[in-house]
Amino acid sequence: MVNIVIADDNIDYATSLMNYINMHNNNIRVCNISRDGKETLEVLNSYNNIDAVLLDYKMPIYNADQLLCRINNKNKYSKSFIIISGEFEMARKLYDNDMVYSVVNKLTSNPLIMSKINELIVSKENENKEKEVHRKIVNELLYLGYDISHKGTLYLIDAINYIQSNPNKYLDNLKKDVYPIIASHSNESVHNIKCYIHRETNEMYVRCESKKLQKYFAYDEDMKPNVKTVINTIINKIA
Repeated sequence: MVNIVIADDNIDYATSLMNYINMHNNNIRVCNISRDGKETLEVLNSYNNIDAVLLDYKMPIYNADQLLCRINNKNKYSKSFIIISGEFEMARKLYDNDMVYSVVNKLTSNPLIMSKINELIVSKENENKEKEVHRKIVNELLYLGYDISHKGTLYLIDAINYIQSNPNKYLDNLKKDVYPIIASHSNESVHNIKCYIHRETNEMYVRCESKKLQKYFAYDEDMKPNVKTVINTIINKIA
């Protein structure tokens, strides 16, 4: 169940929007309707189960811009707000705010607003899936004895994430197909990415018990796994 707050000082508009949402998506629950910026802020700072907010730009006490600045846990509400405004051009500046998913004109029909809500929910679900996959990858690497603070481990996490997110691509050559992607957003050379990952994998081999490695990688004898084996094994285990 997805919990949504509607914040609008026009109670007739808010109620109409709530009824439309309830009629068209059984997985969404409007858990609160607030009528001014202060009330909305209190709700958002007090409850942990709010997934999305339909926020009128112009409300008493705090407008949307002022309210977003006053939210305590901004990370919790990343891309969680759909700003609804009759003054669309003024509200569009909020697109730059990390908490804002979309800005729509208040004259927009309910079906179009509903489509934005559904898009936001799908985006949130995908984000949660990515976080869960990331958590599983980290747990597998910690089990093997990787130092999670080491650059090589962080780049290895990036590599595993990239490969498992692109199952239809042929990614056999790490140096050619994967490391350049990581290097492009880490200010490192491809050579350094490779060296960091290999160095930390060598350290992991020294730290990890031989029997644990043999069981994990299904080896018959003590041997150091190469990076590609580590990646493929982890992807198979978290699938």
